[in-house]
Amino acid sequence: MDQEKTDLRVLRTRAAIKQAFIELVVEVGLDRMSVKSLTERAGINRKTFYLHYETIEALFEDVLTEVMDDYFANYETTPDVPEDIDGHAQRFFLFLAGQPEYVEKLVCTPSYYRFGEKVYYEQMDRYREAGNPFVPMSEGAQTLLYRFIRATALDFYRVWVAEGKKVDPEEAAQLLSDLTCRGVEPLLRS
Repeated sequence: MDQEKTDLRVLRTRAAIKQAFIELVVEVGLDRMSVKSLTERAGINRKTFYLHYETIEALFEDVLTEVMDDYFANYETTPDVPEDIDGHAQRFFLFLAGQPEYVEKLVCTPSYYRFGEKVYYEQMDRYREAGNPFVPMSEGAQTLLYRFIRATALDFYRVWVAEGKKVDPEEAAQLLSDLTCRGVEPLLRS
């Protein structure tokens, strides 16, 4: 019984910390957030925060991991078919395009790119572990290819956001898919 109470308290505290984090990401951004502002917003003390997270970056990573887990649980229809690069690119872009403002800021804040990239790399690694469609290539060539796909998808989304989302999300997702799978040559006018 005591364990259940402790678990509920832990869950409530973590939920309060994450909610405070989400609100502050939108209101002040990642660069201006501090442990002090987080704990004040969550209604906890600093010691309690540090019992749950070593740093704000650890909290950031935890939140992004939850976002990616949601993607795989509810949006990715072919996680065990790495050959479906076209579908993966479109679904991932549309998933990001449909996320709340805080996710956009987490993925698009330049000083935190490495964290967003880490989560996206983990996503690509899930596909790679499910079955590598590029087996005939050398390990080095595969690494280059996966890095290209990862960088392209994230930067494409970031530019779409930075430019004010002027292109319809469905059209942008299709363009990302076309570029990822076929390159620019089919888009060139003769």
